[in-house]
Amino acid sequence: MPPEFAEIRETQNALHQRTQWLLTCPDDHVPDAYLEVIRTTERMFCLEQELMESFAFPVRQLHLEQHARVLRGLHCVHGEVMRGAAERGRHTGGRLLMDWLHFHQNTLDATFDIWVDYCRNGLIDPHSQPDHASIMAH
Repeated sequence: MPPEFAEIRETQNALHQRTQWLLTCPDDHVPDAYLEVIRTTERMFCLEQELMESFAFPVRQLHLEQHARVLRGLHCVHGEVMRGAAERGRHTGGRLLMDWLHFHQNTLDATFDIWVDYCRNGLIDPHSQPDHASIMAH
């Protein structure tokens, strides 16, 4: 894992802890636990966006659209959770989010990891014409 990802990984670990709490906490704690899941997810996505921009990741728009869809889903359910839909909050903020995140990490995040690794090793110049980035042969 490139060192630039350390804070993102820490935030992912915090998200896993928060989703575990959401899945196991008493019903009256679900609204607060769900909100913490949202906040942590937003923080993780913000960190990823900053890193994608700093490395001029060429497909970051697609990546950010996926983040936006997930956040929209979490926010759409938030009102229901605040009104007492504890199981809906657990399902959306715990199970669905973690299933999506696992898939996302193994596809889009893995692609970004490779991009960063290539940039760090001089195989790609991320700031040369982003639409025409190519791997440099040595």
